Amino acid sequence: MPASLKYIILGFILLIGKVTQAQHKVSAPKASASQSLSIRIVNKASGFHLSVANESSPEERKTEFSIDIFSGATSIVTGLSLSNNGIYQYHYTPTFGFAGDLGYPLTSELSLHASLGYLQRGAEFDSVGFADQSRYRLSYIDLWEYLEYASGSQSKFTFLVGMSQSTLVAASLSSSDKKNNAMDDFKKFDVGLVAGPGILLPTTQDNKIRLRFIFSYGFRDAFAEGHFNDDIKAHNHAILI
Repeated sequence: MPASLKYIILGFILLIGKVTQAQHKVSAPKASASQSLSIRIVNKASGFHLSVANESSPEERKTEFSIDIFSGATSIVTGLSLSNNGIYQYHYTPTFGFAGDLGYPLTSELSLHASLGYLQRGAEFDSVGFADQSRYRLSYIDLWEYLEYASGSQSKFTFLVGMSQSTLVAASLSSSDKKNNAMDDFKKFDVGLVAGPGILLPTTQDNKIRLRFIFSYGFRDAFAEGHFNDDIKAHNHAILI
């Protein structure tokens, strides 16, 4: 296991420990407090994001844990890119993933979240003048640490902003007739930004639908040093709706 991945998992475990300690410092809930299972279906890019969260009643809420499944569109370069090896046209490619999200309310409107999961990135591209199309498929273990603001009574406006840490665990380059390992073509670790607005709509007492528009952007150049395309400004980015 890569050392950077170990640090990411360790950080997630430590955050869970801090939230648990914070819970012990709060006085015990009243006997009348109720527990409920909250199911959220979130529309993202070209699919749905489903979260199932176990949470207590609003006045007694301590922590919230959800399992998220999502899809969207991603690329490492947008449009035409000129490199020393030729001119390439890059396109968005579908992405999907899943994660476990732990949220802790700081106030009635602001909550701190840590999300650990798997996210697929990459891009489709072709060389100008050639019909053959190739695809980079990159698999990352992602840790998101973000703050989410929610305002409203029934329907709520939300906005999240935070940082992402991504560790590359698999990479391939596929064309029409072959598939090659591409781990040496990319940097193994990336840090970036996640941000976007959303709306939380109640359906029943316990169920909610949350719609989000999220932009994810990696700060580091994705290609490894010395790669034939390392003169291209390539950054992992995804648009999730």
